[in-house]
Amino acid sequence: MRVVSLMNGSLLSEAASIYAIFYAKSIELPLTFLFVDNGLESIEKFQSSLATLEEVAEANQVVFETVILKGDVIDQLMHFAQLYSIDTVFCATRKQSNTHSFSEKIIRSGIETAIAVVKVKNVSQVRSYHRVLLVAGENINPHCYLLWIGLISANQALGKLYLQNNRTIKKASGKSGLKYEAAPFVQLAGMLKQQVEVVQVLQPTPL
Repeated sequence: MRVVSLMNGSLLSEAASIYAIFYAKSIELPLTFLFVDNGLESIEKFQSSLATLEEVAEANQVVFETVILKGDVIDQLMHFAQLYSIDTVFCATRKQSNTHSFSEKIIRSGIETAIAVVKVKNVSQVRSYHRVLLVAGENINPHCYLLWIGLISANQALGKLYLQNNRTIKKASGKSGLKYEAAPFVQLAGMLKQQVEVVQVLQPTPL
């Protein structure tokens, strides 16, 4: 079992890789930096980015390897997933819509593994990971939540859980509101000795 960070040499993929490093550290799994040479990406930029990430991984005592494949990115990623047992694949995007996002293509590919998409709003701050936010609807995916808790723990970061809902203010307040629904997740964080702040958002939050 391993964690995979899909890289192309960009600051976006470097941001996703930073999260992948600390997630791999939190669950004590090896990490694979995966670069697929499809003729469109710069291997020189990838190697430059990789040098920085290797230093971060080594400083955090994360076992890692680098794999370079050639061909179509989706095809090679799916082939890699068939050969190796993958816990989570990390990739990144900064698009407001998923319509033309490459990360959405990965999700729709049908690859049989969990996919963590790191959404970066400010590229110049991709190495600022001391605030880790989770935005969810009424239902929280347990796997995503535990991944998030792992990142908070490894980074000693501030965790904020944003719950979005279309309920009226009256229904969303008090013990019967979103804070009540979030109680089991707050308790779980407490059991793991992590403090989580719950923020109630009545309308959907744009990511």
